Order: sequence, then structure tokens, then C-alpha cells
Amino acid sequence: MPRVLFLILLLGVSFARADETGIEKARRQFIDFYTGRGAGFAMEDTNEATAEASKATRYAVELKPDGSWPDIDYGSKARSSWAPMQHVSRMATIAAEAVHSPDRAKLLPALHRGFAYWITTDPKCVNWWYNQIGVPKQLGICGVLLGNELTAEERAYLANVIAPRTKIGMTGQNKLWLAGNTLSLGLVFKDESMVRTAANTIWNEIRTTTEEGIQPDFSFHQHGPQQQFGNYGLAFAVEVSHWATILSDTPWKLSDDKLGIYRQYLLDGQGWISWRGLMDIGSCGRQFMPGSAASKTRNAGLAMNGAATFDREAAAAYQAFLKRNQPNAPNDLTGDRFFWRSDYFVHRTSDTFTTLKMSSNRVIGAEIVNDENLSGYHLGDGMLCHYRSGREYEDIFPVWDWRKVPGTTAAQGELPRSPKSGVKRDFVGAVTDGTASVAVLDYQRDGVSAHKAWFFNGSTVIALGSDIRSSGKDPIVTTLEQCLGQGAIRSSKGNVTVGLQPATEWIEHGGFRYTFLEPAPFTIAAGPVTGNWSRIYRNPSTPNADVTRPVFTLSLDHGRQPSSAHYAYAVTTSGTTPLARLLVNSPNLQAVQLSPTLIGVAFWSAGTFRDLTVDQPCLVLFDSEPRHIRLADPTQKLKHLTFKVGEVSRTIVLPSGGMAGSSVE
Repeated sequence: MPRVLFLILLLGVSFARADETGIEKARRQFIDFYTGRGAGFAMEDTNEATAEASKATRYAVELKPDGSWPDIDYGSKARSSWAPMQHVSRMATIAAEAVHSPDRAKLLPALHRGFAYWITTDPKCVNWWYNQIGVPKQLGICGVLLGNELTAEERAYLANVIAPRTKIGMTGQNKLWLAGNTLSLGLVFKDESMVRTAANTIWNEIRTTTEEGIQPDFSFHQHGPQQQFGNYGLAFAVEVSHWATILSDTPWKLSDDKLGIYRQYLLDGQGWISWRGLMDIGSCGRQFMPGSAASKTRNAGLAMNGAATFDREAAAAYQAFLKRNQPNAPNDLTGDRFFWRSDYFVHRTSDTFTTLKMSSNRVIGAEIVNDENLSGYHLGDGMLCHYRSGREYEDIFPVWDWRKVPGTTAAQGELPRSPKSGVKRDFVGAVTDGTASVAVLDYQRDGVSAHKAWFFNGSTVIALGSDIRSSGKDPIVTTLEQCLGQGAIRSSKGNVTVGLQPATEWIEHGGFRYTFLEPAPFTIAAGPVTGNWSRIYRNPSTPNADVTRPVFTLSLDHGRQPSSAHYAYAVTTSGTTPLARLLVNSPNLQAVQLSPTLIGVAFWSAGTFRDLTVDQPCLVLFDSEPRHIRLADPTQKLKHLTFKVGEVSRTIVLPSGGMAGSSVE
């Protein structure tokens, strides 16, 4: 081609793009997104059978003359992993391939045949989500990609059937999904009013709130006051990135003030909860399926990678997330973060990752919805997870003893079933300076009660329990660890056998040392365990085959109906001794010397420890050089707190509203 003609053609394209309307540009960027010519990405869902882009031609060939696929159960009554969803997912895959494929003439007839079958049969799921969100999303994609190729019947179905079903409403991520579906239909019908309304709705959800959505601490709530980082909150992160990409440089682009909030949610929320490629199981919500922890971190990476294209100012921070979540990658994000709105705590060092999931009168511990998370009754009861490789709990769920969730103190009888479970007490929270922290859980469930506290600093975690009581018939057990078996078990006394062990100074396994700070007989279980995924979730995608995996469990048995049992142990990396020292472990006071100058104290009642006096139950970090105090009110109810150091007394105003429960200096 002559060079002059080539330049003229380029200029012609440039002029055409410059003259685009907002709708035309958004539609073009939508098509680029879904055909892989832009920054396109699709959220991976381990609970759904996802159409594979590479199989578009095969899907078209396998389609029956009536427009259905022979391998799809169109009569499915499942509430999740609903088989007919595969039909519209495959349609969207074919539509994306047809945009630029040399086989377009072969693909389009199949696509229209599949569309006609869906219109005629109009399958419905017993779970509203598919009818209002899942199916309309895929059909909206088809509509935009087909553009002028839509038949009159297809356009009428989208306008008269699908659009009313996806009417904007609800809250949080559900509202955002509905708005996104409306936006897609606005692009199909070239309706600026629909696009504007939908885009404004999406961006208006990027706010901090004490209702459902992004919380003031940058956790995420949905289905009431419930931490949803890895479920609805993850979908929120991905969908905002998706729409910000498609609407960039249009009249409906993401504004700078909303971008700032979204950036904080990604970096100060989502960025903290994954370790070397896997999301903390305390953040996975109700979705414990094969590969879920890894797929959730990959999805967070999609949001981060997408954000890096339209938020250049923070691109390096997003890329840092991607780098640190490679297998065996070094960790460059260290420190402590307490999400006081979600009773959830994270402690990161250069080579360890520890998380603590609690619940209270304010925060739901776990939910059982759509036959998912069937055994997760104790997930919000002080689950304490320790990671080094990141794979300590990977797909352990079929073989877990769910009465022995790590860190919990619980009855060992049959697991109760509850749609929403958690601890119904007020004194639950943490104080932190970003490096050292104290957390507490006033545990009381099913006739079992305990004062539980955790102290964090550097490579040392100390766990204390006092005033452990039970009125029930079942044995009460505190579980130090239950993870995948990772090689040899060592102890300070040499050989270790399975079963009840005499008092021992420490046990090592999987890169961690568990040091007993109070003499206590303990039990070790180690070896292969067989289980089935149906214990965790039940839908058509649940694997049928049993699973056998090695499991290591370390626990303390308090016996039946204990009246004043207690425990104290430290967790460090193998070969190291605790850098902190136990000072007090009583029903009213628990205290640890975290460093030569720093003391952490859990005051379960007003009182005095050494030269520090408080007039209300609270948590304190007291640094003597220089004299520096941080306090927190776990009940989130107090307005003022008075403390006295020596002869000096001060009354401080505690945070309120959405900041109640956060630390004050």
C-alpha cells in the first residue's frame, strides 16, 4: 500500500473516532472489552460452569436444530450452578467470537437459533438471581455484540421481557449488577437516558456507608452486616473495574472522587486479604468450592489489573498486589489491619500471614444460602489461620472437622444448622497501632462461654483463653491448628505420637512452632482423612468422588462442663521462641509484654494493671518509651473513656458512628 494512502486511511479512522457519540464510543469499548481487543476480563466463578472462548465454534456445531444443547439440563431446579445458565453463557461466547471471526457466517445462524430457543422456552430458576441478574447480563452482552444483527424478535424480547426483570433496585452489589445490565441494554437500544441512569447508579455505590456496600474501614457488607470480601465484595471490585474501563473517556466516566474511594477499597481492603495467590478462607464468604481461594485472588487481580489502566496514579500499587500473589513470592505488605466494621483482623509479616475472623451482636459470622457453606457454623467464632506457603488450608474443606475450626473453643457435638450464625455478644474487637495489636472475643454460644484474647507483634502471636465454661454434655475443645499435613511433627521432647500428649514446651509442624505458655496436655491427630464436598455445598457441580488428604490437628480438651478452664499458647515460625511474654491470664484481665516497652492489655472490667487504671472495659496498647497509649472500645457503645497513668488522669472522646470500635491514640 502506498505510504500516502496508508496515512489517509489512518487519518480517516482518527476523524471517525473523533466524531463518535458517547454511546458509540461506549459501545465500541464494550465490544473491544468482550472480544479481547481491550482490557477485557471475565470474573471466574468456581460455582458455575463457564463457557470457554476457545470452544465457540464447537458450541455452534453442537447446537441442535431446535436451538438447544444436548448436554444442558433445561429442567434443572438447582439454586446454584443452574444448568440453563450455560446456554446464555455459550451464546455470549459465540457472539464474542463472531465479531471478528472469518467463520462469522457460520456462527451467527447458530447464535440466532440459540436465541430463538431461549425466547420460546424462557427458562426460569427458582433462585431469583439468575432471572434478574445472571441471565440478563449474558443476553445483554449478546445484544451489544450483535448490534444491527439483532432480529426484531430478539430486540423485542430484550426490551419487553429482559429489561423489566433487570429493573434497578436492591442494595450493594446486587444493585450494581442490575444497573450494569440496564447499562448494557442502554447500549443495545442506543438510549442515552438509560446509560446515564445506570452509570450514575453504579458510581453512586462507590461510597462508604454503614449500610450494605463499602464500609468506613474498607471492608464490604452484603446480606446484612456481614463481611463479604470474597463474594459480593469481590464481584463489586471486578464490576466497577469492568465499567470504568468500558466508560472511560465518555460522558459517563468514573469521576476522580469516586476513583479515590474505589482505590482505597482495592488497596486497603481487598489488597490485604490474599497471600501468595490464595484468599484467606475467612474472607471467602460462603463459597468453599474446589479452587475457590485461588480463583478469588485471581479475580481480585483482574480488578487490580483493570484499575491500573484507568488509575495510572496507583498503577504501581496494583501491580505490587499482582506480584506478591504469585506462588512463593516475597511479601512486601506488612503490618496489622483491623476491620472494626466486620470483626475481622489481619496480621502480616515478611513471611507469615495471620487472620482472625470473629462475630458479634453487630456482625454476622457466617451464612448458609443456596446449600452453600453447610458446615460453616463456627467460622465467626474466633477462627485463627496461620499461613506461610499460602496452601495450608487449600481445598481442605471436605476433610476438615468443622467442630475444630482453628482458633475456636467449641462443643464437640453435632453441628447445629443455622441460616446465619455468629456470637451474640458486644465485647468483640481489637486495638492496633498498625504493627502491634490486641483482639478479644467474648465467646458465648450453645451453653459454652470463654474470654478469648489474641496478642500480635512481629513474628509472635499469643492466644489466651480464660473463664471457659459449659453447661452442655459435650466435651469442650480449643483447637490450636487444623491444616493440611505438611511433613514431620517435632517437639521439645523429641518423638511425637498421635493421640493425647503430656505437657510439652512446644510442637512444630508446617513451618510453625506452637509454644505452650501454661502446662497443658494436648492432642495431636495426623494422617489421611477422607471426606466429600457434599458436606460443604450441594448443587449439580458438587464433585461426587470422595477426597482423601493428610490433615494435622493440634487441640486442647477442656473436658465436659468445665467451670474455669483456661489456655495460653504462642505461635511463631519454626525454630524461634516467642518474643512476647505472658503477664496475666485471668477472667477479668489478660495482658502480654509485647516488647521491652510495649504492653497489650484486655480489660474485661474496669480496673488497674500496674500503674494503668481504666474506668470501663476496653483494650489498651501502652508504650512506656515514650509514654504512648492507644485504646479501643470493643462494645462500640461508649462515648467517653477515662484512664489514669500514675497520678495523671485523662478522659477521651471515643470514635462514633461508622468509626466506633476503631483505635484512638
